Amino acid sequence: MVLRVPETPEHAREAVRAVLATPRRRTAPPPDSAFAGPSGSPDAEADDADPDVPGPTAVCPHRMFEIDLADLAAGRGVEAARPVGWRWLIHERGRTVGAVEVAEPVGGPPLARFTEGPFTTGTDAAVATVRSLPHVERGYYELRLLHIPGLYTVALWLADLAGWQDLLVPLAPAPPGVQPLRPYPAAELAHTLVARGAHVLTTTQA
Repeated sequence: MVLRVPETPEHAREAVRAVLATPRRRTAPPPDSAFAGPSGSPDAEADDADPDVPGPTAVCPHRMFEIDLADLAAGRGVEAARPVGWRWLIHERGRTVGAVEVAEPVGGPPLARFTEGPFTTGTDAAVATVRSLPHVERGYYELRLLHIPGLYTVALWLADLAGWQDLLVPLAPAPPGVQPLRPYPAAELAHTLVARGAHVLTTTQA
């Protein structure tokens, strides 16, 4: 499988380096985390990790996107997703221990933060899942992260650059009716979430 990553902007890489240079407390990685990635610069790919290199390293850069509930409820799907920044996974000794997210507000400076939790460490399992799919192995995709804030839903997004079919892999915890780590055609998952998104909108506007 070829995973394409657009060229990362220098200001985002600088923000990642600044976060990594700041001392912080990190939780221990889960024992079953097996996602392999390299140590090195914030533009490193995710295939050649050296687990013996100490210290945190930024790997596997990918763009972050968001979908508004209104767009989801209207059935516009991933086509309505807008880019909101970048994310790097942070490895220590070959394991994901967190991520650095670099948000890019319109008209403002980039905002970088270190994050932890299931949506971060769960990225490993999602990448391993899609790598095991025969048709994905033969494809050409851009790795992205999709966030639906109103539904507390995050998914790994494989944007099919050949124009066939995008895939979404929900990360745990997933909303009711959605199976974590199952690769969904993007249109299918969006359709599954339409009713829930419309319900949330109706509740919040009541």
